[in-house]
Amino acid sequence: MMAIHDPRPRVFLHVGSPKTGTTFLQDVLWSQRETAREQGLLLPGERFHDHFLATLDVRGLAEDPIYPERARGMWDRLAEEAVASDGNVLISHELFAGATAEQARRAVAALADRAEVHVVVTARDHVRQIAAEWQEHVKHRSAATFARFVQEVRDDHARTSWFWQVQDYAGVLERWGVGLPPEHLHLVTVPPSGADPTTLWDRFARVIGVDPAAFDTELERSNSSLGAEQAELLRRVNVELGDRLPLPGPYPLVVKNVLAHRILESRGGTRLSLSAEDQKYAADESRAIADRLAAAGVDVVGDLADLVPTPVTAEAPEEDPYAVPPDAALLAESVATIADLLVVLNERRAAVQRADDLTATAQEKPVRFALVHASEQRPLLRKLRGAYRAAKERRSDS
Repeated sequence: MMAIHDPRPRVFLHVGSPKTGTTFLQDVLWSQRETAREQGLLLPGERFHDHFLATLDVRGLAEDPIYPERARGMWDRLAEEAVASDGNVLISHELFAGATAEQARRAVAALADRAEVHVVVTARDHVRQIAAEWQEHVKHRSAATFARFVQEVRDDHARTSWFWQVQDYAGVLERWGVGLPPEHLHLVTVPPSGADPTTLWDRFARVIGVDPAAFDTELERSNSSLGAEQAELLRRVNVELGDRLPLPGPYPLVVKNVLAHRILESRGGTRLSLSAEDQKYAADESRAIADRLAAAGVDVVGDLADLVPTPVTAEAPEEDPYAVPPDAALLAESVATIADLLVVLNERRAAVQRADDLTATAQEKPVRFALVHASEQRPLLRKLRGAYRAAKERRSDS
């Protein structure tokens, strides 16, 4: 019997989870948006930031005046663009994982009657996730130490914290997948440490229906890990800042994007790790989630075994992995960081000066500005401009 073609668009909702390679996947697709379109995949909205704004809308935060007014109604705008498509559509942001069951139900309902809806979750083992989430919390003004964060994760038996809201992969799929068949729920596992970094992309691309080989994955990696020294320095900066540089507000622009991402992430440091006891706890929790996913019958792309690493067995008493780096190490890190910040400030000062000079030229000599700007856009004019300057210099030398 011939299969009946479903004329509705196929909409993939990549709803999480944080720290599972989502930034890498999004960077690959948004940096090559036209390639995605040629592959039959629409990324709705004007830019990736619209998908972040949609998470605010879905989670009932868009009305808060601290967020851009553009966030209001963003989910419905993306949904309308999605259902008007004639192919595959991807809406992707890891903060969708924080939606409640009712918020997720309403979001899916905006699509379900006019599209074939699929939910995608990328997932990584909790041994790596706990350390990664602590770093992310520190990048968002948290002053909690690593030891305290790990203990709070372990003590949250009711699973009400942000960590378990977004890192219980089975729970995320349950909330977003109500009413959808299991084959429309996709779990993409992040391969173990040391695996080919393109494996995750290959798996994800297979789910959303694009040829992975058509995309360049050699991108500058963002949202990298911090070493223990860098994370502790940032944590202490958060303590010192207090209520200054609030979040939302200037904090992500100044502290997260410049201090954390541009400077601290580029420096080497001691790798964060869990104690042997906490590694066993994390592995046991991952195994329980993997068992729930297997019982639910969702489509697993990769291997559920990727979520259950083998805990390290220490033959000798281990050093305390939660020990705070010594003051001497933090002093050296602080001095180097200040030096790097001064370089960044100078680069930005120079960029502002260039912009001011261009503005002044445009206002004082608009014809000359227009000719110079045109020459920068056209090779022939640029060549003629160079020849004119060379001839001018020869005349001044003679």
